[in-house]
Amino acid sequence: MSLPSDAQPTKPLNLHQRLWLLAWPMMLSNITVPLLGLVDTAVLGHLDESKYLAGVALGTTLFTSVFWLFGFLRMGTCGMTAQAVGGQDTRRILQLLISAGWLATTIGLILALFSPLWMPIGLGILAGDHTNLQDTTDSVYQQAVLYAQWRVIGAPFVLLNYAIIGWFVGRQNTKVPLYMLVIANLINIFLDLILVIGFNMNVEGVAIATLAADVSATVLGAVFILRYYRKEFSFIRRWLPQLATLKEMILVNRYIFVRTGTLLFTFAFFTAQGARLGEETLAANAVLLTFLLLISNALDGFAHGAEALVGEACGQKNHSQTIRVIRVCLIWSAVSAVVLTLAFALGGQLLISFLTDLEQIKVIANQYLPWLAAMPLIAVWCYTYDGVFIGATKVKAMQNIMLISTFAVFLPILWLSQKYDLANHGLWLAMSCFMATRSLGMAWRSNRYSKRRQWF
Repeated sequence: MSLPSDAQPTKPLNLHQRLWLLAWPMMLSNITVPLLGLVDTAVLGHLDESKYLAGVALGTTLFTSVFWLFGFLRMGTCGMTAQAVGGQDTRRILQLLISAGWLATTIGLILALFSPLWMPIGLGILAGDHTNLQDTTDSVYQQAVLYAQWRVIGAPFVLLNYAIIGWFVGRQNTKVPLYMLVIANLINIFLDLILVIGFNMNVEGVAIATLAADVSATVLGAVFILRYYRKEFSFIRRWLPQLATLKEMILVNRYIFVRTGTLLFTFAFFTAQGARLGEETLAANAVLLTFLLLISNALDGFAHGAEALVGEACGQKNHSQTIRVIRVCLIWSAVSAVVLTLAFALGGQLLISFLTDLEQIKVIANQYLPWLAAMPLIAVWCYTYDGVFIGATKVKAMQNIMLISTFAVFLPILWLSQKYDLANHGLWLAMSCFMATRSLGMAWRSNRYSKRRQWF
């Protein structure tokens, strides 16, 4: 049974060309995600009160945390699929998609059905006990509740999108995720403008637009699967997951689950601490975190390329090729980080002014902008190495480094910063040290794997 190639041109390409062939569609598609966040922020930031922007910030943080807690549906599916591609195992590739799809649907339905139990708890934790956030019926907290009631309906679709995108990236087909995300986000932006500005639906309008985008992406993904791979699925007798494949996926992804949960705890804790500094600081941090999302998604283009190419090399048991892929990914990630740092250093204030007309929020955001300008150079390595470790399914090491970075670095530094009254500067100092520890830890571990020939 031959395996059709999704990303191999007729003319052989070198590694730099192959990486860019995979990376540029993911860069464009990833950038649409924070650009969508920029549109949400800009639409709400130009309203007459900051409660709408702060409420969406709380709601978005909750759902980003909960949904991405199951990010293994993308990462694990991608790494395992890439290795199956390297091993030319078509049947396994298809079974991985089926298993990931069933797992995503099941988890998404559970989240939606039990949302009355976990959503109030999650929003309450993020809002804290600050009276400005919760006490009134027209508060930031109530705006977050309105947002959450719509967003949770899309849980099965969001998780299915993770699985579909991870499968396509593992097959070295990154153009389909580009089509999925760009088209869905264009729908989202269009509905944002219509519902918020045209119909004055404010927070509910943003939530409904996002829900429509999630459903659209799933439908597009299913259409692309049937269009490109319908003949391959004739080899599968039933559209049910094989227990062995499902069990293997769960065992591999348990480490990614813990790793992702720890990462999201860090960001949720960051947002919660910002909320305790006041509504305006929370809103200003929301603007800056949108920039951080832009940074991570732009640099993740090379990480996605690393997932596919490292996974392929590991599936072929080719140690020297694995090392070459890592070096090429690191080179281009460093170049991109320098470009992003210059862009934020030179144009950050202009972007902040574009996002909000509220003068106090602009003043606060500009005060902490230097932390964001330096972030690409600090965090670039952990983003790239995430892709390397996912492709090689070295996920236990990812988990352990994340645990150390959060509980031995981020939280102690944050505690010390509060003790010495560094306020919001302390938050950004702790976040920067957290990213630096991840980068250094994964670079050290990668070097050990390379020297000891332990990537497989």
